[in-house]
Amino acid sequence: MEGQCHFLEGNTNAVKRIAKVKEMLDMLGIDPGRLEFFHLSAAQGPRWAEICTEFTEKINALGPSPIWFALQKKLESTENNKQAA
Repeated sequence: MEGQCHFLEGNTNAVKRIAKVKEMLDMLGIDPGRLEFFHLSAAQGPRWAEICTEFTEKINALGPSPIWFALQKKLESTENNKQAA
């Protein structure tokens, strides 16, 4: 619940940080929808399970991360350079 964090302003600070990281992801060409923040209490276990399922479905619909493709390309390039040497 927003503003009701055990650590006083912890969740409001987290919301600000998430917003900044989403901006950075967008600048890097990564869909900022791959990162989310949810306000829940410890008593909302069933809702947490629903959110996890929904978010997993969302990520699966987005497909593989562009970072994965970039790493694969870099590894292939490194392997090709080693073989050529």
